[in-house]
Amino acid sequence: MKPWLILLVMMLLSRFGHAQDASFSSIDWNVQNIEAKTPDSLAQLLTRNHTTELAKVRAIYSWITNHIAYNMDIFRRNPGPYKYSPDPLDTSAVWPSGDEMIARKVLRKRVAVCDGYSRLFKVMCSYAGIEAEIVQGYGRVNGGGDKKFRTNHTWNAVRIDSAWKLLDITWASGYTTYADDFVQKQNDFYFLTPPDQFITDHYPEELRWTLLANPPAPYELKKLPFRSKNFFKYGVNSYFPQSGIIEAAEGDTILFSVQLKDVARAKTTSADPFMDTLSYSQWPLSSFVKAGRENGNFVYYSYVAEPAAEWINLLYNDDVIMRYRINVSIKKEAVNTVSLLSPN
Repeated sequence: MKPWLILLVMMLLSRFGHAQDASFSSIDWNVQNIEAKTPDSLAQLLTRNHTTELAKVRAIYSWITNHIAYNMDIFRRNPGPYKYSPDPLDTSAVWPSGDEMIARKVLRKRVAVCDGYSRLFKVMCSYAGIEAEIVQGYGRVNGGGDKKFRTNHTWNAVRIDSAWKLLDITWASGYTTYADDFVQKQNDFYFLTPPDQFITDHYPEELRWTLLANPPAPYELKKLPFRSKNFFKYGVNSYFPQSGIIEAAEGDTILFSVQLKDVARAKTTSADPFMDTLSYSQWPLSSFVKAGRENGNFVYYSYVAEPAAEWINLLYNDDVIMRYRINVSIKKEAVNTVSLLSPN
């Protein structure tokens, strides 16, 4: 490309970037004093003067980050995963959805944890005619440690002009101090973050929400597999192999074992009602392995290594409970069996 053309492109991109920043600043300023008692009325007030989906999303995002504080009381009592329970005071002639009830509660109390932030954002986007999803997974924080490599956080995906984007409205709202105080300060790094940057500290339960064709393996997998929320729902007591990364050759048979605390109870536990197993086909480079034989509280799985797969997801009752990374090498010699079965 000729130097003058490169310079022209850079100038145009620079002008576009400054124009977008100026547009966002105007939106951020205009939403500060807008108030409403319900998510639907608030969403309408915030977006009524905007014609683009991007501007509407920015208005909703900016209002939430500047008006909803992180609930440090809940954090101090229980720093682990937390979900709001529906508020029994939020009733109407037509019983609202769980998302709607939680959104109303957050809006009334003006505090939330990640579950409340993400549900309020989704509900308000819906009222603005914008599709948004709640994404659950692992949020990497300082001092978390490898043992925390499990579902512990919630964020959002939003469709803008037919393209899915990622944002974490909780982390964009501010930060906590060493004294466990919340400082409200908008952080736009987590607003529509490029997927290849977002994945550095957000690892979703559903790999499709990485928005990457070939998601990288988090370094935590070197020590243990990823454990979804269903891992705890079904009462998994132990598992094997314990490393989250498996090296194998094409055609090798990989054996897994999972020990449940109470098999009878696990069998009567309902599968996730919001999970459509057909969406598994949208998970990049993934294989899904159903439980095989059982022996007491142990459940065994078997998988034949294929070069096309890089992720092995263990299913129990059609729910993904654990995820391993598998690196498969192609071999020409006779197929071997790699026994990774627990001795129990």
